[in-house]
Amino acid sequence: MVRTDQPHTSNWIGRRAEPVLPFEGAAAIRQAPREGWAPTAPGPAFRIDESAGFAPGL
Repeated sequence: MVRTDQPHTSNWIGRRAEPVLPFEGAAAIRQAPREGWAPTAPGPAFRIDESAGFAPGL
């Protein structure tokens, strides 16, 4: 699961949202093993936080 610096496209606060593009998703998947994700290991969803600087109310 990746938290981005973008509001969700169905946000109700009226902020303009950009979709996550395939190359951005692929970059997060490549980053995950470097941060400890083991895709064959059982466990909860692995989280990557890319939300630095995001302010939901702006």
